Amino acid sequence: MLKVLIADDEENIRDGIKAAVDWEKLGYGICGEADNGVDALDMALALHPDLIIADIRMPGMDGLQMVKKLREAEDRSRILILSGYSEFRYAKQSIELGVEAYLLKPIDEAEL
Repeated sequence: MLKVLIADDEENIRDGIKAAVDWEKLGYGICGEADNGVDALDMALALHPDLIIADIRMPGMDGLQMVKKLREAEDRSRILILSGYSEFRYAKQSIELGVEAYLLKPIDEAEL
């Protein structure tokens, strides 16, 4: 089973992500949740999830800083960034860091 880590400072968003997809049917299991970037980074380095779904704006460390640190640690997790911001600079930074997808909030369940 593939592992998913969800990192978002809003509990309702984390719950929505868990409920939006039949993760088990797709061969995924939620291995952890974090409500800030520092905890998300620590969990990612310890758990080695296959997929990380992370908010771009979180306390402690934003999602892009987290991705940069993961890439520096040669972590190979696939990363999906969630954002309430449609600013091009965030999407550009995500692409430069090798993020697989950049989705805007509110999240379209079909797109997720």
